[in-house]
Amino acid sequence: MKIAILGGSGKLGQAFAARLRQTGHEVAIGSRDPAKAEEAAAKAGTGVRGMTNKDAAQWSDMAIVSVPYAGHRSLFESLKESLNRKVIIDATVPIDPENIFQIKTASGKSAAEETAAIVKGADVFAAFQTISHRVLRQPDVTHDILVAGGSARKGELLDLIRSLGLHPIDAGSLEIASHLERMTVLLLSINKANHIKESGIKITGV
Repeated sequence: MKIAILGGSGKLGQAFAARLRQTGHEVAIGSRDPAKAEEAAAKAGTGVRGMTNKDAAQWSDMAIVSVPYAGHRSLFESLKESLNRKVIIDATVPIDPENIFQIKTASGKSAAEETAAIVKGADVFAAFQTISHRVLRQPDVTHDILVAGGSARKGELLDLIRSLGLHPIDAGSLEIASHLERMTVLLLSINKANHIKESGIKITGV
């Protein structure tokens, strides 16, 4: 499978690429700046490609989105045709810049629901809000990954998560996405209170 990491030149995008390249999937990092994409791809490891976001979206079968919320809408408005009928995994967390322990979106809904409203023909999921880039870079460490979205093609995403050595948890429909996004700020608060950097969520009984 061809997997693009859109807005992937930062720490989270590079961590996704480093973990994905060990699965046998083809991986590309996308960025507005092709030079930044190529630099990030080189850091992620052999076999990872660097492209513009548009080229990566067109090339991909599945796209993981790791952009800051400030660039979220403009990214999807520019790529909605390239991403039509594809699987989109939106890892965006719309943290309120005035209070990092709150989330805030333009619509009042989750970032993932805003993605689905823009790219109407895609299968959109929210996932990876509860795992840090530090954990993703440790291939022997596993965490539970909560996934919100419709039933169509969800199985493909759950299989991808398993291939990464992680444990997928079906959290329900896309309407649940805002709760997953809030879990990020909960973990940030836990990290701060306990002077740690890598807290995570574990679901029992599943």
